[in-house]
Amino acid sequence: MNGVGPMAADPAAGPPIDRPGAWGVALLGVASGSILIPLNSTMLAVALPGIMTDFGVGAGTVSWLVTLYLATVALVLPSSGTLGDRFGHRRVFLLGVGAFALTSLIGALAWAFPVLVAARVLQAASGASISANALSLVRTLAPADQRGGSFGLFDMLISTSAAVGPFVGGVLVGGFGWRSLFVVAIPLSLLAVLLVSAVVPSVRPAPEARLPLDLTGLVLLSASVLVLLGAISALRGTSGWRWWGAAVFPVLLGWFVRHELRAGAPALDLRLFRVRPFASAVAAVLGATIILHATMILIPILTQTLMHASPTASGTALLAISALSALIAPLGGRLSDRLGRRGPAVAGSLCMAAGLAALWWWAGGATIVQVGIFLGLVGIGFGLSGPSRQTSAIESVPASSTGMAAGAYLTSRYIGGVLGASLAGAVLGAAVTAAAVAAGFGTLALVALAVAAVSWGLRGRTAPAI
Repeated sequence: MNGVGPMAADPAAGPPIDRPGAWGVALLGVASGSILIPLNSTMLAVALPGIMTDFGVGAGTVSWLVTLYLATVALVLPSSGTLGDRFGHRRVFLLGVGAFALTSLIGALAWAFPVLVAARVLQAASGASISANALSLVRTLAPADQRGGSFGLFDMLISTSAAVGPFVGGVLVGGFGWRSLFVVAIPLSLLAVLLVSAVVPSVRPAPEARLPLDLTGLVLLSASVLVLLGAISALRGTSGWRWWGAAVFPVLLGWFVRHELRAGAPALDLRLFRVRPFASAVAAVLGATIILHATMILIPILTQTLMHASPTASGTALLAISALSALIAPLGGRLSDRLGRRGPAVAGSLCMAAGLAALWWWAGGATIVQVGIFLGLVGIGFGLSGPSRQTSAIESVPASSTGMAAGAYLTSRYIGGVLGASLAGAVLGAAVTAAAVAAGFGTLALVALAVAAVSWGLRGRTAPAI
């Protein structure tokens, strides 16, 4: 494995759960904790007006609930998986879920806006710990020949929770007020704690995991990610932040790389990127998330501004991506178990490219139904390719490094989201025209082709899973 370690499962990570029905219960428990993050994130949007009224704050002030949440996730993700490798993924997952429940209670009882902001930041830190360690638990506990299907089902649950978040949030806010959005996280957290505690075995981390934490490396990595995201977000602005960030990021990154190559127990083992399936999966998810987030911005502009469709029609068209992705994900996972990770990932990426190319070609004259069909192709592509990417990223590294790998994978996905939003803004420029929107979709089609190319580095049928 090019110096990273033997390609074999680490016995300290624990055996797969093979008791009848136990794996399903474990997956339900892990998913119950994991859906807290996308569900809580998408639900909050409908609550912002009520929060503004209750605390007497403006739109600019209330937006900190969103901005600080995302920034905290980006800051904590790189280190959360490494902490799981050191102290046990089950333990860190359960601590994260418990902390999420506690901070949700604080949010529900918040008596002042700063208290609500603090609760939201702590929620984000807890959620980052849940996300990275959930992926590690799925990899560790699922039988090797069912990993793809397990990640596919996991993807379906996460995607569905994100898609229904605004609807659930609207129902709760309309019936019980915005504080109910924080209350609803508490029973979900308790369910996750009960199921994971009952079914997932407690395993002592490997001896090498007991080495001291590389705190300097974690700080440098988090700072590098934060500066990079800030610079990307400022690309469309006129301030000097983007130039400052562009100058500082290489310095921080170089400092981080130099430190990690010398560290005995690095925060992020850079040798992992010498493993082709892992590096390919990280690069592919970066491109796929660019596509998703840019599309979420371009489609409402196309349908509502240029086609004069209603917001309901626009939202229904966008639903094709999340709905079909969620429906196809279990199939994509099962196909990856039978055919290898490479085939479904490449086929799904080409399907995404086809849908985006159609949007590019017909952007000036498509009907809302045609837009929905083209987005459906993109959603099918996500469903086919997503489980393969995620499974490959986690299974291609030693079991003792799965948390570290999950943190890197999720951080890449987050960076892709920021890049996608910036790309959409850049291609639109100052004028919103059909030509500009078409150029955006054409660019995304090329990104999808690049994702298909790098996905060729994933494991094929003949390569063994570890």
